[in-house]
Amino acid sequence: MNKRTNMVVLALGADIKNRFLLAKDKKFYFGPVLGDLSLVENYNSLKNSVYKIIRRDPPQIIACDLHPGYFSSLLAEEVFNYLIKKSFKVRLIKVQHHFAHLGSLILEKKISSPLIGVCFDGTGFGLDHNIWGGEFILAKGKKFIRLAYFNYIKMPGGERVISEPWRIALSILGEKALPFLNKVKTREKKLILEMVSKSINTPLTSSVGRLFDGLSALLGVCVYSSYEAEAAVKLEKLCKEEIDRVYKFKIDKKDNTFIIDSQFLFLEILKDIKKKTPKEVIATKFHNSLTGIVLKVVEILSSEYNTQNVGLTGGVFQNNFLRKKVLKDLASQGFKVFINQDYPVNDLNIALGQYYLARPYQ
Repeated sequence: MNKRTNMVVLALGADIKNRFLLAKDKKFYFGPVLGDLSLVENYNSLKNSVYKIIRRDPPQIIACDLHPGYFSSLLAEEVFNYLIKKSFKVRLIKVQHHFAHLGSLILEKKISSPLIGVCFDGTGFGLDHNIWGGEFILAKGKKFIRLAYFNYIKMPGGERVISEPWRIALSILGEKALPFLNKVKTREKKLILEMVSKSINTPLTSSVGRLFDGLSALLGVCVYSSYEAEAAVKLEKLCKEEIDRVYKFKIDKKDNTFIIDSQFLFLEILKDIKKKTPKEVIATKFHNSLTGIVLKVVEILSSEYNTQNVGLTGGVFQNNFLRKKVLKDLASQGFKVFINQDYPVNDLNIALGQYYLARPYQ
């Protein structure tokens, strides 16, 4: 895809699925897919590529993720300072993760009118310094406003919850989850409950990805994760299209923001677990409920902000069952729905969105 640009823009992308972007001479170019930057060889590959680029084509704008601890963000700051010392005129622009997801979609689909973005993924540093991942965002031009989200839950041990999904189950349900986590040592469960109770090393998240983790652990589908999104993948495999039931859900309003109650949803799910409802039924009802939540929130926001345009983006929408159902249900209610197609829906689209939001209006 070619886009007009009067300057050189370097966007460094995300950290887990890293791919940078260089915009130059009315075109933009993607770098290679490098993967996880916490691996030294991947980070060094990015750094070497970036320094080769800036010595040949010094950028006027460097865009990176808002997360202060991302390797890509730290590299962006390093490169920015390097260019300043060399007396180049350069700006460093930090872009919120989910805004970048949505920006990539807007650029790809050439959307000019207001859009309600549904951004579901695992992790993204929020404007309030919490971890986002279950967001409904209104995009008007380059002005993005967060209008709804899943209520914050604690992540005991921080990112440790990604490899140990059972921690999320305990965080959401507390002692009510204990009987269903028999694969976890009692001592460990007590420690996590204490961490949650005392808010010790428990960053907050609104991530939908973590909800998949918590449910997978409760069902015994994935108590410990050995690869990325294992819990979500295994949960999706249980889904049956012929099951159309849903769980009750609760949406509250605080000031002008709508908040989906994750604990309420899990308490409803717990009723089925206690009744020994088949895992396939529970998994499907969970997916159906997420679809129902999306539809309800979008209907509310569409009415309030007078737009029928809806955009879906973020790694959670790699889930085929959820994606197809959300697309179908939104379209059946008359919404015009957009989703990343030319570019990935996951973090490989972040650099594109960073570029879109960092470049000057053209």
